[in-house]
Amino acid sequence: MHQSNFSTWVLLAICLIATLAGIFQIGKLIGLAIYSNSFSVNSIEIWQVGLISSGIWGVFEFVRTMKKLKTSPKYN
Repeated sequence: MHQSNFSTWVLLAICLIATLAGIFQIGKLIGLAIYSNSFSVNSIEIWQVGLISSGIWGVFEFVRTMKKLKTSPKYN
């Protein structure tokens, strides 16, 4: 069964949002590690790990979906 075009674009938008959230969280943690004297690995919270994980998922799912779009037949 062919996935609808609308759901593909919604999935791509979700992937991009997740990727941006993950990149932002990684950047925030790197900034804290560089400029904060009180930063430690123990200060990383579970929701930050979740955002970074969803960002990693977003990148892989975005690439996978784009490859599927390139290889799928075009229906008019």
